[in-house]
Amino acid sequence: MSAEPAGPGPGDSRSAGEFLVGLDIGGSHTRGILFHGGTPVREAPAGSANVQNVPAEQAHACLRSVLSQLHAAPGTPVVAGSGGVDTAHDAARLAGLIRSAGCLGPSASVTAVHDTRLILAAGAHTSGIALIAGTGSVAWGVDTSGREVRAGGWGYLLGDEGSGYWIGREAVRRVLRRSQQPAAGNAGEALTRVVLEHAGVTEPADLIGAFHNHPDRPHWAGLAQPVCELAASGDAVASELAAVAAEHLAELVLTVAGAMAEPLPVVVGGGLTGSAVGLHVAALLREQGLSVTLLDREPVLGAPLLARCAPG
Repeated sequence: MSAEPAGPGPGDSRSAGEFLVGLDIGGSHTRGILFHGGTPVREAPAGSANVQNVPAEQAHACLRSVLSQLHAAPGTPVVAGSGGVDTAHDAARLAGLIRSAGCLGPSASVTAVHDTRLILAAGAHTSGIALIAGTGSVAWGVDTSGREVRAGGWGYLLGDEGSGYWIGREAVRRVLRRSQQPAAGNAGEALTRVVLEHAGVTEPADLIGAFHNHPDRPHWAGLAQPVCELAASGDAVASELAAVAAEHLAELVLTVAGAMAEPLPVVVGGGLTGSAVGLHVAALLREQGLSVTLLDREPVLGAPLLARCAPG
């Protein structure tokens, strides 16, 4: 993180026009950065402020926490990316929530977009296909003419195949299935151990109550990391699960690519990007002739490029 310039501090609006607030509102975390001339100068984390995942009051509190930590001056523009921003109404609702949570004032410009656009911009592209492989999953593409195509992003009740939550739920299901098959042998022992430890229970049967009594999406999405680590170590059951997840994610991208009239670069972002799943996704897509970037920087760093490309 670069050294902070002298101002603007709280209550100081002298240079607000040189500053920008970027927000990445994910299913598990919210990340805010204050930019000066496109350079990050302050950062602030919080829990999820996505109203699809948490109550509006909790989202409001998380946004207030982030914005207060950033000390942005009144009038500082905001570019925010979040899942669930699918319509103009969604964007207006999020913009209103951000304005009400901070001290930016009613005149502050707030641009709310789907979080796939942050990922694409963080990969230095204004056209292309962005894949989110995080708590949820979605692929979104835009070509040079501005035409947009999307696949997935229906939420965990209707979709999100291949996502961190999907992996966590499927891991639990596999452990339960194995517990009902006495002839399963040693296959799946490591996965069972990881899942039970994550859930805080000792017997597979206890997973049923644990899952239904604690249906927190980020909690179960947290299982994706140890599952991917098992897959990377060569565990057969975890590797099969990771491979299926990668196939689901690659299918989202290929659906978008097939609907586009021109070849487009692919940028993969989200918590699964550098995992066994993300690496498998990249391999599958490259086999289909696509150019793939596994994003190795925070998606919120794409906010300055989006701000420059925004109308007006």
